[in-house]
Amino acid sequence: MIEQQILITIATLAVTLAGFSGVVGIFTKELPDDKTHKLETLLFQSGAALFASLTTLITSQIDGALKSEEEFREFWMISSWVYIIITIIVLTFATIDIIKTKSYKEINYDILFYFSFFVVIALLIFNALYIQDAYLFHIALEINLAFAFVSFYTLVIPPKG
Repeated sequence: MIEQQILITIATLAVTLAGFSGVVGIFTKELPDDKTHKLETLLFQSGAALFASLTTLITSQIDGALKSEEEFREFWMISSWVYIIITIIVLTFATIDIIKTKSYKEINYDILFYFSFFVVIALLIFNALYIQDAYLFHIALEINLAFAFVSFYTLVIPPKG
């Protein structure tokens, strides 16, 4: 099933991004606060993509192959709701972290972080209620990975000047 291969690829990319960011964190003796925040958001985004893709991949194996169109649609509807729950949990932890560190005063980077999650949630709700197919689920995962990649890029590229 092509959907499973896509989920495996996304999970692999999410782990890779998180792993490289860990290497950056280790080799950089002391990260400034903004870089630490970007590392955290990268881990939140890649973690959401990782757990959503792995949860869906594992549950797709419980019953074997989905036998009918109705089972296929129901599976992607349930998977979308599970991804929404994972996303809400990630957003809750991220918000608690932002409030603890009082980084909400510098909201520029966080706006993009929350916006990407809200787009993901909107896509998943639309998928769960109307489309019930794999492609919107995969697009939502790609949005999480795209933001994680942007965070990774800004983390490893030295500031100009």
